[in-house]
Amino acid sequence: MTSSSRTKHVFPPSASITPDAPTHVPTGIQARREGWSGPFLSSPINEPPHRMELARNIMVEFEPDPEAAFACIPDPLIWEEGTTAVAMIGDNRQMPTSQKFQEGMVLLQARFNDMVGTYIPYIWTSTDEAMLAAREVSGRPKTICDHNELQIMGSQARAEITRRGETLMRISVALEKPGSPKDLPFSRDWLSVRKILMPQKGKPALKQIIHNATGGSFSCGMLWEGRGFVEFPGQGFSAVHQLKPRKILRAWMVEMSWNLDWGNIIWENWVNPLHP
Repeated sequence: MTSSSRTKHVFPPSASITPDAPTHVPTGIQARREGWSGPFLSSPINEPPHRMELARNIMVEFEPDPEAAFACIPDPLIWEEGTTAVAMIGDNRQMPTSQKFQEGMVLLQARFNDMVGTYIPYIWTSTDEAMLAAREVSGRPKTICDHNELQIMGSQARAEITRRGETLMRISVALEKPGSPKDLPFSRDWLSVRKILMPQKGKPALKQIIHNATGGSFSCGMLWEGRGFVEFPGQGFSAVHQLKPRKILRAWMVEMSWNLDWGNIIWENWVNPLHP
């Protein structure tokens, strides 16, 4: 798609699908305990809010390949042309379901109508609890990665995301000066796309845009800025290497906390499970 055709993008209207109240409430002997997610007697995740506590991350801002940035954001969202990307890896703590896990992600800026928010096209985590909460509830496309941790020595911090021994993303940061939260290059509005597939052949999938506002719960502790580097070694599992950083910009090490709370469904429609 050319730059001129992107500017003519028309956002489709939302259908009204998800009801405001249950259409079935069990009674009698069926009115028994049932957890948030399966297995229902021992759910691996709890309902929101999912509290991220003192997550220590390194992040590098870069200019992505424009065609790759556009391609990895699903309809009906569209990449906000000319904006930068962020690669981020951290030692995270999401209470109460995942006390310790590694997480890595790429952040892009996406538009839906008049809203521009942060969208995550690629994200990996080292525990299934953190993965399930994101995929089932908030629509983030998490997949499992190996568990690694930040390596810190002197002024340098580095980390990598590997899956079955193969490197998907590698980041390093050399700290130079105190940073400012206002300079962090992501929005307090987060957009995700959840597609719920049906098991019966020929049935459409339910596609939703979910908006999470984290600004009110975000707090920043330690924050240092410096020089950074990011690379996406080519491999067969993920298309993340197509983003091909054109220029490395700013870099940080940050310790932060926020709530991943209930989201709002701002758009939903029945769609083909696969685009042609």
